[in-house]
Amino acid sequence: MTQKPTIRNIAKQLNRCEISCEQLMRTCLGMAHSSRGVFLFLDDDTLLAQARDVDRQRKAGRAPILAGVPVSLKDLFNVQGQKTLAGSVVLADKALREAEDAAVVAPLRRAGMLCFGRTNMSEFAFSGMGLNDHFPPLYSVWGQRGLRIPGGSSSGSAVSVAKGIVPASLGSDTTGSCRIPAAFNGIVGMKPSHGRLSLKGVYPLAHRCDAPGPLATDVDSCFLLDQLMQGKQFSALPTLPVAAPKQLRLLVPQSTVFDDLDVEVESAFYRAVEQLEAAGCRLIHRTFPVLDHCIDMFYHRNTVLYEAWELHHELIESHGAAYGDYVRSRIESGRSISREEQQARYAEKARLTEQVCQQLADLNIDAMIYPTVSCIPPLAIDAENPDKTGSINLRCLRNTSTVNYFDGCAISLPCHIEGEAPVGLMLSSVHGDDERLLAIAAAIEQALSSG
Repeated sequence: MTQKPTIRNIAKQLNRCEISCEQLMRTCLGMAHSSRGVFLFLDDDTLLAQARDVDRQRKAGRAPILAGVPVSLKDLFNVQGQKTLAGSVVLADKALREAEDAAVVAPLRRAGMLCFGRTNMSEFAFSGMGLNDHFPPLYSVWGQRGLRIPGGSSSGSAVSVAKGIVPASLGSDTTGSCRIPAAFNGIVGMKPSHGRLSLKGVYPLAHRCDAPGPLATDVDSCFLLDQLMQGKQFSALPTLPVAAPKQLRLLVPQSTVFDDLDVEVESAFYRAVEQLEAAGCRLIHRTFPVLDHCIDMFYHRNTVLYEAWELHHELIESHGAAYGDYVRSRIESGRSISREEQQARYAEKARLTEQVCQQLADLNIDAMIYPTVSCIPPLAIDAENPDKTGSINLRCLRNTSTVNYFDGCAISLPCHIEGEAPVGLMLSSVHGDDERLLAIAAAIEQALSSG
C-alpha cells in the first residue's frame, strides 16, 4: 500500500480489488508478530478465515463498503468468543468468553471491519504512561536517545496505528488515555463527550469519566469510527465537513497547561500556532484560570479514585497480590474517600463544567488549543523508577485531565515535524460539541500539513 494507511484509503483499495483482504491480513499479521508487546491476543487463523470470507463476499458483490478494513481493540472491549482481561492477570481465571460484542464494537463488525487483536494497555486502564508489569514492555515508536514510554492507557492501540499495522484502533479515555498515547506516537486520538458512545460491554474504570474513543492515522478515520460507533449505517462513506479556518476563533488559554513545557513541546506548539494564524485562524491569547481549577481538582480532589476503589475493592481483597504495585496503590488511595466527600467532588466538577461552558460562550470561542502533554515521551528507565513513577504519571495526565473535569470533548493532533520528537496539539470544546470539533480538527490538520 503506497497511500497513507487510513480507513478510507484501505477501503478504497479493497473495493477496487487493488489488494485482496487475505493479502492485507497477512501483511498486517506479519507486522503485528514482529512488533513485540503491542498485542496481548491475536487469532491468526480466525482473521485469515474472515479475510477469505470477505474476499468471497466482495467477488459476489455482497461486501459492505468497509469489509476487511482492520481495527485493533484495547483489551477492555468485549468481543464475542474472546476474553476481556483489561490488561491484567487478575481476571485470567475468572473471565469467561464474552457472549456478545461491546455496543461500540458490534456496528464495526456489521460494517464488515475485522477486529484485529486485543492491544496492550496500562493495567485496568489506570495509568497515563502505558506501562504494564504483567506483559512484555511496549515503547513509543519514537525511540531516540533511549527507549521511551508509549503513553497510556491505550498504549497498544496507539502503537498498532503508529506502526502501520492497522489504520485505526478503539481505545478509551478517562483522563487522557486516548490522547496521551496519540501524542507520544504521532497519531490522532479523540476523547468523545461522556455519554456520546455506549459503555455497554466495556470494562470500566470510572463510570462518570470513561469514554470509548478512536485512535487513528488521521482525523477522517476518527470521524468514520465515531459515526460507526454511534450505530450509524451507510452504503457510501460519509464526508467529514471541514471548518473554514478564517471563521475560527481559537483560545490559547494562559494557565497551568503551559507550565514546565519541554523545549521540544514549546517549539512545536508555537510553530503550529504560527501556521494556524497564517491559515487565517484567529488565535486569542488570554488567561483562563478555570483550567487551573480543573488541574487542582485532578491533583487534590480526583473523582476517579473513589470510583476505581468502589469497582476494585473486592478483587483487591481477594487477588491484591496479582495487581501491579503502582496500579494497586493508586486504586487503594480511593479507600479513604467518603461517599459525602465524593458527592462534593461531583458538585464541584459540575460547577467547573458550567463555568467553562459560559466563559467560552461569552468569548465566542470555537475551541481551545494547548499542548496535549507538557513533555515528550519520558524515558522508560525513568518511568519505571518507583521514585519517579508517580510524578511522571501526573505530568502525562495534567493537561488532558482538564477536559474530563469540565466534561468536554477533545482531540489530539500531531504538530511536530517528521523526525522530531512527537508532540500533540490538543483541541478541546464543551460537552456535545464533538461533530463541530472534528470539523475544526480537520481544518487544523490541513493547515499543519500544508504549512
